[in-house]
Amino acid sequence: MEKIVSPGFLSGTLRMLPSKSASHRAVMMAAMAQGKTLLEPLQLSQDISATLSCAEALGLTLGAAIAPTDTEGFVRAEIHGGGMAENRELRVLDCGESGSTLRFFIPLALDGRGAVRFEGRGRLMQRPLSVYEDMFKARGILWRHEGDSLTVDGLLESGRYSMPGDVSSQFITGMLLALPRLEGDSVLEITTPLESRAYVELTRRIQAHYHVVSEWDEKGQSLLIPGGQRAVSPGRMHIGGDWSHAAFYLVAGAIGRGEIRLTGLDPNSAQGDRALVGILRDMGADIRWEGDELVARASKLHGLHADCSQIPDVVPALAVAMAAAEGESRISGAARLRIKESDRLSAMCAALSAAGACICETEDGLLIRGGNRLCAAKIDGCNDHRIVMAMAVASAIADGELTLTDAEATAKSAPAFWNEFASLGGQAR
Repeated sequence: MEKIVSPGFLSGTLRMLPSKSASHRAVMMAAMAQGKTLLEPLQLSQDISATLSCAEALGLTLGAAIAPTDTEGFVRAEIHGGGMAENRELRVLDCGESGSTLRFFIPLALDGRGAVRFEGRGRLMQRPLSVYEDMFKARGILWRHEGDSLTVDGLLESGRYSMPGDVSSQFITGMLLALPRLEGDSVLEITTPLESRAYVELTRRIQAHYHVVSEWDEKGQSLLIPGGQRAVSPGRMHIGGDWSHAAFYLVAGAIGRGEIRLTGLDPNSAQGDRALVGILRDMGADIRWEGDELVARASKLHGLHADCSQIPDVVPALAVAMAAAEGESRISGAARLRIKESDRLSAMCAALSAAGACICETEDGLLIRGGNRLCAAKIDGCNDHRIVMAMAVASAIADGELTLTDAEATAKSAPAFWNEFASLGGQAR
C-alpha cells in the first residue's frame, strides 16, 4: 500500500501507545505466572499479537481475555498463566516478523516436551540466530533451520552459559526468561560489551514484578540467576508509554512550526530510548516536561555526533532530525541496524537521498549534512515500520509530496499510526 504524504507539520496532543518492548515482556511473564494477570493498556500490534498467540501455542497460557479500554485502539488483557505444555510430536509457533517473539521463545521451547517449529515472515529468519545455534548445538539440542522455519527439540539445563552482548540483547532476555524456571542455578556470562543494556534491565525490572530475580556480578559482565523460581502474578500491571514510538513525535515537534504534547510517558522508564530527549536537546531542541506532558516545540537544530549503540531503534527518527539540522551530523554505533526488518542504515540513506538530502552511509552509521528542505520523491518503505514512520514525519521539512511504499508496515508496531498522524494534522492519502 502506498501513502502520499503532503508537506506540513504536526501539532497537538497525543497519548503514547503502550511500550512494545515492555508489552512483550509483561505478556511472557504473565503467561508463566500462576493465576490471572491483568495487563493494561496493550495495543494489539502484529508483534504483540504474535507473542500472545505463541504463548498459547507453546502451552504456557490457559487463555487470555481481551477487552477494549476507554482509549480507542488500546485493550486490556487478562492472561491466565501457569499452563503446562503436553508432550506432543510438534508445536508450531508463528512469530510473524517479530524478532523479540522468536528470540524470547526459543529457550522456553526447550522444555523436553517435544519439538517446536518456529515460523516467520519477511526477513525474520534471515536475522542472526547463531548465538543460540552455537550454544545449543554444543549441548546436544536439535537445531534445524530450513527457509522460513526453525525446528528445535531438547531440554534446556541450568549451568553456565556464555554469549556476546553486541549482536542483540534479545538473546540475553530469552535466557533470562527461561533459566530461572530450571531447578539449578545458572550464570549468564556476557563476553563482549553489552549494547542495548537498557533492554536487559527492562526485562529484569518486569521480572521483579513477578518475584523473579537475577543480579549482576561485581564486574557487571555476568548475570547470576537462581534456579527454582516460580513467577507470581502481581494481579495487575500497568504498561507505560512507548519511548521508541515517541521518538517520531519528538522529532516532528522539533522540526515543525508548532508544538506536540505527549502524555502517558514515564520520565523514569527503564526504556533506553528516552535518551533521545537528551540528544535532541543537545541539538538545540526545546523539549521539556510540563506536568505529566512532554512537550516538543519548533526549534533551530544544529548537527552533532550521536553514538546510538545503546538506542539503535531511534536512528530513523534521529536521521530525519539531523537532515533538518544546520551543519554536519554523524550517527555511529548502529551497525546492528543492518539486520533489522530492513538494513535500516541503507534504507534511511536511500530514503533521505531520494528526497534530496545530503547523506551517506558509514560502516556503522550515517553522515548527514543538513539544513536544506526536502523535495518531492517516491520513498521505498522497505516493509519496515520505522522507515515508513520516519519518512512520514520528514514531510515537515519537505516542499513536495512524499510517496511512501509499504505504508501498511506500521501495523507491526503501531497499527494506529496513520490515525495518530491525521489527529495531529498530518495529511496522507
